[in-house]
Amino acid sequence: MTTAVLMAVILGLLYIGSSDQPESDSVQIPISLKIDAPTPSGVPDSQAYPEAPSLWREVTVAAGDNLSTIFSDTGLSSLDLHQIMQLGQNVQVLKKIIPGRKLLFDISSRGELNALKYELGPLESLLITKSDNGFAANNLTYKPKVFQTFRSATITGNRPSLYESGKYSGLSDSILMELSYVFQWDISFALDLRQGDSYSLLYEENFLDGVKVRDGEILSAQFNNMGKTYSAVVYQSENGERNYYTPDGKSMRKAFIRDPVHFSRVSSSFNLKRLHPIHKRVMPHRGIDYVADRGTPIVASGDGKVSIARQNGASGKYIVIQHGEQYTTKYMHLWKFARGIRAGKRIKQGQLIGYVGSSGWATAPHLHYEFLLNGVHRNPRTVKLPQAEPISDSERERFLEQTAGYVERLHGLSRPPELALTGE
Repeated sequence: MTTAVLMAVILGLLYIGSSDQPESDSVQIPISLKIDAPTPSGVPDSQAYPEAPSLWREVTVAAGDNLSTIFSDTGLSSLDLHQIMQLGQNVQVLKKIIPGRKLLFDISSRGELNALKYELGPLESLLITKSDNGFAANNLTYKPKVFQTFRSATITGNRPSLYESGKYSGLSDSILMELSYVFQWDISFALDLRQGDSYSLLYEENFLDGVKVRDGEILSAQFNNMGKTYSAVVYQSENGERNYYTPDGKSMRKAFIRDPVHFSRVSSSFNLKRLHPIHKRVMPHRGIDYVADRGTPIVASGDGKVSIARQNGASGKYIVIQHGEQYTTKYMHLWKFARGIRAGKRIKQGQLIGYVGSSGWATAPHLHYEFLLNGVHRNPRTVKLPQAEPISDSERERFLEQTAGYVERLHGLSRPPELALTGE
C-alpha cells in the first residue's frame, strides 16, 4: 500500500470517530467479549457441559381444563401422560382436576418432564417423579405451625349481623360459620341479635412457610346476647369425639337448633294475629319466615324421621319431620329437596334436607318454618329445648384439665366492653 493511500485511510478513520455530531445522536454498539471454548475431545456436545437447571412451571387449573390439554399446552409428551395415568389409585385424582388448584411441572432445559406436583389441599400434594425406572407417585403431607388467635367484635347499627361484624374484625367465613354452629342452640342469629351484643373467641390458625393456609377450630368463645352471656369450650373425649360444652361441662347441644337456615334474616315472626301479605286478611302465622337467596341450604333442626316430603298448592314443596313422640318440625316453600330426602328417611340434626325457594303461596324466596310440641304450634324462638347429656363424671377431671387453659386465655385476652370494636 502506498504512503498516500495509507494516509487517506487514517484520515477517514479519524473522521468517523470524531465527536462533531451531537452526543444525543451517537450510537453505541456493544462488543461481545465471549470466547467460545472448544468441546473437549471425545465427549458428545450434549454432555460436554452440565445441563442448565430445570425450573418449576406453575399452571392454575381453569374451568374445562383436563390434564391432557394442559400437557399439550405445556409442550409435554402424551406418552409421559399415559405412563403417569397407569400408576394406580394414587393418580386417579388427576382424572378430575379441580379449577383453581395448582399444577407444578419440573421441566428440564430440553423440555422433558422431571416431576409433577398437584395440590390436593393446603397441606397435601400429589408428587410424581421420574427416574431411570419410570414414573412414581407419592402423597406429600405438610405439617403446619399452629398459632392461637384472639378476636372480638360488637354488633352495631352499621354492622348488625354476625357476618358483617365478624368480617370487620378480621374473621374468615369458615370461622364465622363455625361460631354460628357453636351457639346455634341458644341464639337465633336471624332474630336475637341486638345493638351492643358482643362476642370474643380464641381459635387456631395454620401456617406453612410463613403463609396462612387455613383456619383451625375454635378453642373457646363467649357471646353476650341481650344481657345474657353464653360461653363454650371445645373438648375431645377419650373416644376421640370433639364437641362444645359450657366451661362447667354442660353440653352446648340441644335437641333442636334455633335456625334451620344460617345467615338469613326474618321477614315475619311467629304471630297468631298476622295480616296475610297475599290474602289481606288476618291469618295466624304459626311459624317464622327466613328470607334467603334461592338455593340457600336448609338443614334439619333435630334428629328425626321424615314423615312427609311432597308438594301442594299452598305450601309448595314442603317437608315434615317427626322427632320422637312429642316434637314435629315443618319446612315449606322449598325450591327442591336434597338428594335422598323422602318419607321414611331418618336424618340427623344439621343434615341438609332442601333448598330455599318460593313454591306455593310465596311472594319471594324464603323458608317458612314451624315447630310443634304435642301437636300444638309453638314459637321456635322461645320454646324451651331439651338439653343433651353433660360431661360424664368419669371424664370430668380430664375435661377440666383440658379446657381450663382455653377459658383462662380467652378471659385474659378479652378487652373491657368500652374497648371492644364498635364498627363506627
